[in-house]
Amino acid sequence: MKTLKFVALGFCLFLMSQSLLAQVRVSPKVGVNLSGLDTKLTDFDAEARAGWHAGLDLRMGEGFIFLNPGVQYQSYTARLVQNIDENTEVRFSDETTIQSLKAPVNIGLRITGDNGLLGLHVKGGIVPTYVMGVKEVDGFNFSKDRLNRFTWGANMGVGIDLLFLTADLTYEKGLTNFFEDAEGKNNVLSLSVGLKF
Repeated sequence: MKTLKFVALGFCLFLMSQSLLAQVRVSPKVGVNLSGLDTKLTDFDAEARAGWHAGLDLRMGEGFIFLNPGVQYQSYTARLVQNIDENTEVRFSDETTIQSLKAPVNIGLRITGDNGLLGLHVKGGIVPTYVMGVKEVDGFNFSKDRLNRFTWGANMGVGIDLLFLTADLTYEKGLTNFFEDAEGKNNVLSLSVGLKF
């Protein structure tokens, strides 16, 4: 009798997984992002700039509501500025890049459906981010050790589908401090384009 229950449970799980797989759409994407970070550290200022990202999103489920997890590699430029002499306006600046891995988990709403020529959707959720590395610059004490390696954000966005093409505009609001020893959250505006399979 126990064996029959396990076989029935296994069969039900198999059918559910096949049903979910049939409802999954895969979307590889690339895009650009603008970070809004302006923080004064003890020895210099750090200002985030533009960057790029590439990754993969999933859309799971049919109907009005869908689950939208994803993973993306993000690289953006940070401008580092320090005063050479506190009594003058002479400043020294350079740029570095910060590389992160993001794993957004969103809930989406299909406004116009999913199978037409044109589709519109909105989404929102959370974004855990892990800083992978920082390009170190001579003259600045700036490395990944100055950053919180793991941060959280909340995002919302809107997207449009045209046949197998898709585009998304999202805004991520930083929820935790970006730096270890200074206040300042990283807010990111992203534009992505990709394919929908």
